[in-house]
Amino acid sequence: MAAVDCENREIKISGTPRYLAPFHAKLHPHFFTDVLVIGGGLAGLTAALSVDPSLKVLVVCKSGLNVSNSVKAQGGIATVWDVPDDKVENHIKDTLVAGGALCDKETVEMIVTRGPGEVRKLLDYGTNFDRDENGKILLGREGGHDHFRVLHANGDSTGAEIMRATVEEVRRRPNIRVWEDTFTLDLLTFDNFCRGAVVYWKKECETELIWAKQTILATGGVGQVYRETTNPQCATGDGVAMAFRAGAVCRDVEFLQFHPTVLYIAGGSRSLITEAMRGEGARLVDKNGYRFMKDYDERGELAPRDVVSRSIVKQMVKTESSNVFLDLTHKDAAWIRKRFPGIYQICSEFNIDITKDRIPVRPGAHYAMGGVLVDHTGRTTLRGLWAAGEVSSSGLHGANRLASNSLLEALVYGEMTGRLAGEIALAEPDEYRALPLENPPTRTSTSETKLDVGDIRNSLKSVMQRKCGVMRNETELTEALESIKTWSQILLSKQFSTEEAWEAQNMLVVARLIVEGALQRRETRGGHNRSDYPVFDPNAPAIHSLFVNGSSVLR
Repeated sequence: MAAVDCENREIKISGTPRYLAPFHAKLHPHFFTDVLVIGGGLAGLTAALSVDPSLKVLVVCKSGLNVSNSVKAQGGIATVWDVPDDKVENHIKDTLVAGGALCDKETVEMIVTRGPGEVRKLLDYGTNFDRDENGKILLGREGGHDHFRVLHANGDSTGAEIMRATVEEVRRRPNIRVWEDTFTLDLLTFDNFCRGAVVYWKKECETELIWAKQTILATGGVGQVYRETTNPQCATGDGVAMAFRAGAVCRDVEFLQFHPTVLYIAGGSRSLITEAMRGEGARLVDKNGYRFMKDYDERGELAPRDVVSRSIVKQMVKTESSNVFLDLTHKDAAWIRKRFPGIYQICSEFNIDITKDRIPVRPGAHYAMGGVLVDHTGRTTLRGLWAAGEVSSSGLHGANRLASNSLLEALVYGEMTGRLAGEIALAEPDEYRALPLENPPTRTSTSETKLDVGDIRNSLKSVMQRKCGVMRNETELTEALESIKTWSQILLSKQFSTEEAWEAQNMLVVARLIVEGALQRRETRGGHNRSDYPVFDPNAPAIHSLFVNGSSVLR
């Protein structure tokens, strides 16, 4: 792996099963492809589009191509674009400042520099970014950015528009096949090399073995580990969990970004209220109407997300409230409806008119800065396996992601992993055969004992929200870890045949990594806030947490 100016702390986690479910090579169908892409968000589809067109590509996604964090992205994609006084160096600086000294500068420079070229490809696919009356692309500004450099579409539905155009391009490529509604159980390994994956095809209720010359992991985030989250139901950390089980090193998984402004209405969906709204002048006020952000940071509402989230939580405690409010009522009503049509519609369903009413908000789990460790090309520590997007730890985000940098990373690393994995696959001979598995799974225990998996899953989400949320401390983290270990002993020792149970098992693995990392990181840095170590020391050594599967329980 490429060197960074940080120290590494190795954390060994034992007791993790190698496989979620039993399977046998003689009993299930086999499928062969040149490149396997696991995940149907922007990173995965960009990777598929970047593979040499002479190669066969299979994209496998748990839900559909219309369900991912990429689709839900509201604010936009950040890149230096047609602003005379903005420069790549400015974007690099903003990213490094937000990252709490844990960014990999070489990675940041590479992604920011390549960003404009990758965005132009989106235009070629037919993405319709918002433009002014002269046809010039409109740019927004979000927290942590010193310039207007965020491209957006349909006001606040940027991800949906980008994915529409990208999916249409994928559908036009004859070398790309897409399997939707297909749950990836585990990676297949032989001779410490990733050879593909074992999947469960939900429509056919069939387990299938996919053999690939190269495999790209792009499964997205882990937000469903928390009760309050902006993530879709499918974001259960499957990619991090399966890579960890297969022996890949994971990094900095304890760094979760909590989006400061998530719609908070009892019984309602936890919809994200885009950062762009604060960039356009929305104010944060408490229940008394007091605009409080300047009490915590001179940048006010445009401070980085970790600062805003922490400030909101402190103000909620101070005022004994369950939420604060986002206020845009001082802006022109017609402009509000045009600029934020999606949010206007969502809030109106709860009888909130954002042109007249304040929006109740509070922080919610939003983005994972850590994940499967990759180098500057997207390679993981497991040969034959690449990773791109939120599932990975590339070094771009460090301890805190700069707003709207995630879609940028998905584009750049998606292109790079697809292109490079394709080059390697192209050089390999076509030898389509099943390989002997290392430690093949066997049914050693079953799930015949009646377990309420849903109850354990909900309990885990609640514990993570209360004890490993925006503010953390040793006592509560220790309690959370004990609960996770207890539930792991119950669930991970058994084998199931349902998606709900497989997701719960993956969530337990990911939650264990998050809490173990948070316990050992005795500092406040970026998205990780320890109330028992409240002051960030910029002179303290920057340390990466490396999670290693110490002694897997192999079935």
